[in-house]
Amino acid sequence: MPRQKNETATQTTPEVVEPQESNVTVEVAGITTSTDNTEDTEKQSKSRKPRVTIPKQEIIIVMDCGRSRIKAMPIINGVAYSSIVLDSIVCEVSSPPFGEMGAFSMSREKVEVEGKLKDKVEHWVVGRSAKLQGTEWVAMSDDDDNKVRYFPILALGAIASLPNLYQYSTGANEKNRALTIRLVTLSLANPLTLKKAINQCKWMQVDGVKYRLSFSKGALNYPEGYGAALHGQGNKLERPTLFTFDVGYGTACVSEYSNLGLYPKRIAHEPNGGGGVSQLIKEFAKAVANTDSSRVIKPSQLREVLETATIQDGKVSAIAPDGRDIGQALETAIKNWIKDSPLTFALESLGTSARRHPVVLCGGGFAIKPAHHLIKEQMLRQGIPKEHLIETSDPGMIALSELKRLYVTELNTEQNTEHQEEQTNAQQEQAA
Repeated sequence: MPRQKNETATQTTPEVVEPQESNVTVEVAGITTSTDNTEDTEKQSKSRKPRVTIPKQEIIIVMDCGRSRIKAMPIINGVAYSSIVLDSIVCEVSSPPFGEMGAFSMSREKVEVEGKLKDKVEHWVVGRSAKLQGTEWVAMSDDDDNKVRYFPILALGAIASLPNLYQYSTGANEKNRALTIRLVTLSLANPLTLKKAINQCKWMQVDGVKYRLSFSKGALNYPEGYGAALHGQGNKLERPTLFTFDVGYGTACVSEYSNLGLYPKRIAHEPNGGGGVSQLIKEFAKAVANTDSSRVIKPSQLREVLETATIQDGKVSAIAPDGRDIGQALETAIKNWIKDSPLTFALESLGTSARRHPVVLCGGGFAIKPAHHLIKEQMLRQGIPKEHLIETSDPGMIALSELKRLYVTELNTEQNTEHQEEQTNAQQEQAA
């Protein structure tokens, strides 16, 4: 606006002045100009809000989608947070129940509605809550291909169940957020197949908050039980070869790893399908049916009985839903499982290799205390030295939890330092 005669601009400290009746004080870059009240000054220009750029926060989610359980561990900025565990059960519903663990909405394709392309919205519940929806649910143990077919649903169900999901997201809007995820999987499946399936999921909605999904381009997949190999290596093993014995729900995997270098590398693998806990449950059901009781125990209840069973002074105790102790039936079932199932093949294989090399005992099968005890006894009878059997405090989670060694900053730095010290010592010995 033109300056009136005899008026000068004075440099002042920026401040806000209350408007007077006949003039307006405008603050621009520390210059205060007095003007007459004109038509132009009455039309105040709308102030533009500065654009706020919020940096993306990448979440590493290490996930093991098994036939029995889904396990997930979030890692952010080099810090590992508590893992979550869900049953591998899914259910599609007409609308997502609010406040249910594992419940979410999502879209992975567009459909034409009235001549316009719109997101096709699906509603799912994952985990034990899936059984509460009054409609048909699918267990991953129902079919060999279910783990791959339902992988995106299992993965999103685990993500939806993370306690601090909202804090892991970014965005200026409370109801529209963004999640940047680097997904790391433990699986026998082709990682590219899993990556292609999960990348079709563009967004998910949990408890009224919509999260835009962005998955990292790389498809990182570790062998099942890899965390157990890392745990074995962390025991300062000097032997060049290490085995893992992973008894899961469907398989009794025996894997051989090279223990040379910074990280273990898998050399050979025997899945021994059908040697897992599902076969033990069948044997347990047969043993219970052969008792004189007419009361039937469902397979789902037998699994809970297995997980709470104990062994003390060589005696197995397993309490049925009606209060009976069916420990004798469980002991018979475990011994039959060891002697006459694909688990037998795994034990025969280890009967020679574990005499020479250490083996890490891991998987949900070893989390069942009587099974752990009786399998270990069998291995000792086969001539395997006791010091070759590496046991863990949480065999069911070790394959997942020990992967934090690769991503947690402090542990990774410490491991690299130790490796460098070992190399230096080796070089000094060689020079001497």
